Amino acid sequence: MSITYTTARRKKICEYAIKYSKMKAHELFGVSRPSIDRWLKRYDGSKNSLQDYSRRPRSHPNQSTPDEVKLIVDLWHKNKQFGLDYLYGKLKREHGYTRCRETVFNVLHRENLIYKPEKKKRKRVNKEYHGATVPGQKLQMDVKYVPSECVPEILKKQGEKYYQYTIIDEATSLRYLYWYDSKDSSVTVDFVKRAIRYFPFKIKMIQTDNGSEFTNRYVNTKTISLLDRYLQLKGIEHKLTKPATPWHNGRVERSHRTDDKFFYSRLSFYDLNDLREQGKVWLSKYQNMYQRKYNYLSPMEVWKEYKLTGKHPIYDDKANSSECK
Repeated sequence: MSITYTTARRKKICEYAIKYSKMKAHELFGVSRPSIDRWLKRYDGSKNSLQDYSRRPRSHPNQSTPDEVKLIVDLWHKNKQFGLDYLYGKLKREHGYTRCRETVFNVLHRENLIYKPEKKKRKRVNKEYHGATVPGQKLQMDVKYVPSECVPEILKKQGEKYYQYTIIDEATSLRYLYWYDSKDSSVTVDFVKRAIRYFPFKIKMIQTDNGSEFTNRYVNTKTISLLDRYLQLKGIEHKLTKPATPWHNGRVERSHRTDDKFFYSRLSFYDLNDLREQGKVWLSKYQNMYQRKYNYLSPMEVWKEYKLTGKHPIYDDKANSSECK
């Protein structure tokens, strides 16, 4: 029975009881006297006044305390640009917070500070991907255009364009960024040289897409690209993804989304040198951001743990638990 029908029926019973008597209403409609008394106390002439009250409890013995709510809200206002996972990692690591991540989301949702986006249906079913578990085993590299809305108008009129070169380690998510005003094979080689000096471990493989700045695979020439020549000299394997499959380089593509959300959305710079200086600060921040996939360890902490123990703090534990099963 719908609420509309129920309230309409109650309204009819109340009006009959007022016009004739409660007893006659009881005999005609078969409703108990206490129910008629209860409805008449609430009845104001509209059927909405006869709707059932909510049975939802007003409090819960395990609900978040006012101090916990205040802590979550205060930290959210200071760190909201870095997202929910970063906030939960900060609560867990620095404030001894013991509740689950969903509790933090619910608190923010009740305070109208965050919304839950609609889930998009996935059309493609991806196969299970077995990524690198040892630092330096495989790194993904790609190039990203610096959004035009970040470029000053003077530089836009001069036709200036800027490119962010990114390389990220699959095992630790440590990455290196550098910015250029062009992209070609010589620039790519310069970036790889800088990356080799930056990373604290030896690089064994670099994976890229099929762009002309990385390979001559789809260029009408038999000569080997400058990048392939340099990597062969260094003993580093160059792996190419399949054409039109950006998800094969998903780790670096996902990190570019993080750049858009937390760096480029509030970036303003004067020239290339200023962009590189601000990018250096952002890179340092990224290396120390708590990440959910590493149980809220930062990429730098994952590397330090591996360097200290010789084991990956996440992947090795999963491998051991699966072997036990």
